[in-house]
Amino acid sequence: MEKQIDNHYRYLQQHFSYLIRQQALLPGEKLPSERDIGERFNLTRMTVRQGLQTLEAEGLIYRQNRRGWFVSPPAVVYNPARRQSFIEYVSSQGFAPNTDLISVTLNPADARMAELMKIDKGARLLFLQRRRSIDGRPVLIEHIYINTALLPGIEKEDMSQSLTHLLRSKYGQAYHSMNLIFKSTALQEDAARELGAAAGLPGLFIERTNYDASGRVLELDYEYWRHDAVTIQIDVKD
Repeated sequence: MEKQIDNHYRYLQQHFSYLIRQQALLPGEKLPSERDIGERFNLTRMTVRQGLQTLEAEGLIYRQNRRGWFVSPPAVVYNPARRQSFIEYVSSQGFAPNTDLISVTLNPADARMAELMKIDKGARLLFLQRRRSIDGRPVLIEHIYINTALLPGIEKEDMSQSLTHLLRSKYGQAYHSMNLIFKSTALQEDAARELGAAAGLPGLFIERTNYDASGRVLELDYEYWRHDAVTIQIDVKD
């Protein structure tokens, strides 16, 4: 029986994979409901869900809570080492970027954050939560900690705009160097909720520490990406 179920969901997986790769189903196109798929192929809801989740893990489709399943659009190419804003690199590839500001708070640095940012415990940090979308699809959640001592009054600025541009135009600051950490992960519950995805979905976690010319930490960024939305490309030249 297990082998029969396995064959059924693999047939379903192969069927939709073929349609997508042959462009019979186009990026952003909605798939039939799980119920309709089950009736068409005479499969149980559990078997249908298993097949669709396998396609999701392959990056071919994605699920939006309460909306259904959709064909995944092409991934954006992202070079985290370049000093280029989300708006710049997404727009340059022909996509439409958008930023939703989820929250902005001023918080005292706890012991861990003080150590990471090399500041005194209790120093004021501006904490941002932002959701980034590409062509209307939420793909990225950002948690950003900003050192307000180096950027006085920044909490009064529009935090939905490009921070790269803001630092350059308002403060004459630029990211001089950075430290990057990459991890494959499962999306945390809060990040998944903001992306309209299921908790536990495969994701990419990027931690970036940005420094000024004097080696002081300007900001610490945590990025949570949908795994199918981004391709990391870093060019290394002699």
